[in-house]
Amino acid sequence: CTSENFGNQVLVTMAPRYAAATAAILAATLSGVASFAPQHSAFAPKTVHNNLFGTAKSAFFQSNDAVSASSDTALWAATLDGAATQTVEDYVKARGGNRVIKKVLIANNGMAATKSILSMRQWAYMEFGDERAIQFVAMATPEDLKANAEFIRLADSFVEVPGGKNLNNYANVDVICKVAQEQGVDAVWPGWGHASENPKLPNTLD
Repeated sequence: CTSENFGNQVLVTMAPRYAAATAAILAATLSGVASFAPQHSAFAPKTVHNNLFGTAKSAFFQSNDAVSASSDTALWAATLDGAATQTVEDYVKARGGNRVIKKVLIANNGMAATKSILSMRQWAYMEFGDERAIQFVAMATPEDLKANAEFIRLADSFVEVPGGKNLNNYANVDVICKVAQEQGVDAVWPGWGHASENPKLPNTLD
C-alpha cells in the first residue's frame, strides 16, 4: 500500500494483486453476516408486543422464527455472551447507574425518527435478546399519519400532535413536555433540528 497526502485528506492506494486478495477476504467474511435492516416493517401502530426478556425473536431477521443455536450470524454471536438473560434494570445497575430508561418519546419525524428507533431496537436485541426491551412513543402530525410514515409504524404507540410548521409540534417544547408527562416516558429523543437546538427543552424536562 502507498499513501499520498492531499491537503487534509490521505489517499491510500493498493497494488492490484493485494486489492484482489483483500476483496476476496472481505467477500468471504461478509457472506455469513445477516443484514440488520428489515425488508418490511413488522410493527403496527398502537400495538405493544410483550415479549419476555431473553427471547431470541427479532424483526431484523427475514423470518420471525427463533434463532437456532447453530446460527452463524453476527446477531446470534452477540447474544451468546449471557446478555440475553439480563434486564434493563440489571444492565443499568451493573454499570453503576440509577436511572432506568424503558420508555422513550420520539420527538422528531422522518428519517431521523426511523433511524433512531431501528438503531435502539437493534441495540436492545444485541444487549437483551429482546428488541422491545425499550418501548417507543412517537409524536405524529396529521401529515405524518396521512403519509403512513415509517417511524409511526415502527413505534409501539403514537400521539397525534398539531400539524403545520414545526413550531406547532416537533419544535414546540411545551407540546413535547406535555406529551412526555402524559405518556409517562423515561426519556425524550429530540433527534436533530427542531427542539433539539432549544436549551429550554432539557431545562424544562429536568
